[in-house]
Amino acid sequence: MEESLFPSFGSRMLKDHFNFADGYLPLNHGSFGTCPDRVLEYQRALQLQTEARPDTFLRYTYPKLLDEARAAIAPLLGVQTQEVVFVPNATTGVNTVLRNLAYEEGDVLLYFNTIYGACLKTAESVGEITPLKARSIDIAYPISDDEIVRLFREAVTAVRAQGKNAKLAMFDTVLTFPGMRFPWEALVDTCRELGGHQLH
Repeated sequence: MEESLFPSFGSRMLKDHFNFADGYLPLNHGSFGTCPDRVLEYQRALQLQTEARPDTFLRYTYPKLLDEARAAIAPLLGVQTQEVVFVPNATTGVNTVLRNLAYEEGDVLLYFNTIYGACLKTAESVGEITPLKARSIDIAYPISDDEIVRLFREAVTAVRAQGKNAKLAMFDTVLTFPGMRFPWEALVDTCRELGGHQLH
């Protein structure tokens, strides 16, 4: 039987594709996750290429590989290749975006009270040095995805009713606490419909 391109999830996947110690069960793979063996092998091969010809690799090989990676991921994200930017981690990405946008008086960033703590701190920090004001949308689980989207729509409507601009929405794709998948696709669609930017 031919091996599937994607392994099945579960304990067999952990054993076959990761280097976790026997008996170790990662419950928080998001904060300090590890790479699958295939990724580590490819990373090591690239490191050896870099060491073999540093100038050639950094000037010619690396930019080509980066463009290929951006082109490969763009369709999955539904964006153009030139819109894909890789960052070391999500917090760096959020900082880069929030600190490089221009803000005007009345601009509001909407976020949910379930947002990752470092992202909230960045929003608060940006609010101290720019006109941007961060506003929380409070939710409590259990709650349906439809209700989350409804509360988001209400928050945008409330901001606009105050004569302000719901400039940006920031939300997680997977929540840290509680460990839940967030309805980010529906929220992105809602942002597009309502005319706002989204950061997720």
